Amino acid sequence: MKPQLPVEQLLRWRLARAEAEAPPAPRGAQLLELARPWWETWPERFQTLVGRLSQLDVAYGHAMADPRRTSVEHPVPVMIVRDSSETESSARVLYFNVRGEQLRLRFQLNASPDISDPAYEATFVSRSTSKPLFSSSAQRSANGDYSLTEGLSGELVDKWSSLKVTDEMPFRLILRPLDGST
Repeated sequence: MKPQLPVEQLLRWRLARAEAEAPPAPRGAQLLELARPWWETWPERFQTLVGRLSQLDVAYGHAMADPRRTSVEHPVPVMIVRDSSETESSARVLYFNVRGEQLRLRFQLNASPDISDPAYEATFVSRSTSKPLFSSSAQRSANGDYSLTEGLSGELVDKWSSLKVTDEMPFRLILRPLDGST
């Protein structure tokens, strides 16, 4: 019969084994590189996407000139980006609220259901300056809408706190699936 090993000895053995099998810790420069937002990592691709988003603004502006429309809608131009494709779309803002320093946003994509992912990294791009503002995770709900909550800078709080859901939004969106297919 084998003698029982003390638990402490077993844990020390397991820790030593895990340390021996672990990859080396990343260097500081690697950690800083991993923390950079995607638009700094791929600036050329970001500029291309922003250029296409600017053109979407014009197209949606002409589409909204239809006098038969009864409600005032201001669709937000959206670019859904994957490795193999980029899809132009728009989003309808269903809920927009800035309380304190928190943005709460709910939107519905005007895209085919086969493109919708369970979650996106939503990059907010300024409509006026075409600069990236921030990124946030947008999760799909059971009814197909996407929602997110994100802390805002003081400058954005001042600019966005008076906006209503029926106003034209001061941003465009670049959506990238969170499953890593970008």
